[in-house]
Amino acid sequence: MKPSQVKLDLLAWRSLRWLWRSPAFPVALQVLAIVAVLLLVANGLGLGPGMSAEELMTFRKTNLTTLVVWGLWWPGMIAVVLAFGRTWCTVCPMEFVNRIGDAAARNAGWPRARLGKLLRAGWMIVVLYLVLQLLVAGVSMHRVPHYTAILLLVLLGGALATGLVFREPRSFCHAFCPAGALLSVYGRYTPVQLEARDPAVCERCPTKDCIRNENRHRFDKRSCPSLLRPFHRDASDGCVLCLQCAKVCPYDNMGVGIVSADAPVRNKALLKPYEAAFVMVALGFVAHEVIGEVKWLDSMFHFVPERLAALAPAVSFGWFEALWFLVLFPLAVWAAIAAVGHLAGHRSGLRSLVLAAATGAAPVVAVAHLAKAAAKIASWGGFLPLSLRDPQGLHTLERLGDGSLTAPVAMVGLTMLGWVMLAATLVIAWKAWRWTRQVPVELWAAARSGMVSAAVVFTSALAVWALPIG
Repeated sequence: MKPSQVKLDLLAWRSLRWLWRSPAFPVALQVLAIVAVLLLVANGLGLGPGMSAEELMTFRKTNLTTLVVWGLWWPGMIAVVLAFGRTWCTVCPMEFVNRIGDAAARNAGWPRARLGKLLRAGWMIVVLYLVLQLLVAGVSMHRVPHYTAILLLVLLGGALATGLVFREPRSFCHAFCPAGALLSVYGRYTPVQLEARDPAVCERCPTKDCIRNENRHRFDKRSCPSLLRPFHRDASDGCVLCLQCAKVCPYDNMGVGIVSADAPVRNKALLKPYEAAFVMVALGFVAHEVIGEVKWLDSMFHFVPERLAALAPAVSFGWFEALWFLVLFPLAVWAAIAAVGHLAGHRSGLRSLVLAAATGAAPVVAVAHLAKAAAKIASWGGFLPLSLRDPQGLHTLERLGDGSLTAPVAMVGLTMLGWVMLAATLVIAWKAWRWTRQVPVELWAAARSGMVSAAVVFTSALAVWALPIG
């Protein structure tokens, strides 16, 4: 018997079969997630506007809404996608709401639009990610529970509206999810994937139930709702691990686990253009976040936006800060990377250089993002018991202010995190060097220039975490 190309196969575990084979999977988990989101909305509405910047720095951790969304869920999602791929998508409430809108419009026979070329290419995802980061910097959305609650409502409403307006399945996930590019790019680097155990079984399958139109709109045991070919997957193809293909397969041939390195889904080919654009922006954002953990380094990094803000004191500093780390700093870094790539021998044009350099840099950016995520969870996590006892966080904020309550300390020190993440970054940089061999040989110079440049930026910052200076 031919060995399965899925090792440590979670779907083969008897203890888990009852869960994923249940008709309630994953819908029940998504419903629970919707309930949780609505509770967070109710808890955050009306709180935060009018508070001083100093109060909000503490209030963001004492209020359950901002603590969960920005201190636990968002960093946790980065850790999960790097370890297990797009597992978050399995329970995402937005996907479920989008599917409700799609089903309602389809059953009512409403005429609906198709996603245009730019939307299908993922560019709106990058735009919405940029908008989200602009709002975080410009209006401190991540510190104000009311604004965070509004964001959650906008996401739910947007997921429903796109299902009603566009005929493509999972239109919100494919074209509008602000986390879509992050999930697509970072999800490439885990060996934990969904894949056919034996490709030959799928080739011989006479019915191809996982792609049959007749199965598409069932409640359970559907053909792939994302219109993928589960037996012939590509890297970052948009699979959301709903496991419908595994449920409907008559030969029980789909698995989820550590997939063989030569499987197509493990291919480290060039990023798509919108994914490369995300990596370019993310390098600036993640650098800002990692550098911001060290005060003296942060003050140096903010020299440029402070000088810009001095020219227009009536404008909030946050907007200049966003202009710096989302636009100007990334442009400067990528211009340097392009120059290095050209000097290293790349001669295939600017577009291919950028795609290759972003492909090389992406895994290093992803691990650096994980470093910041770990630091945030360590810093914010100790507030969770307090916010569960006082979800709105106002009483806790008052007690912290008058000294009757001591703020929790970080669960893990920055120095220890620095050593761990510095080692992880060096390991992933070494692996990324090897992965660059999977791109066309004429792009090796550009891909390695991107990888090395990103590694220099982030290992330098993480070394300051590990060896505190100043």
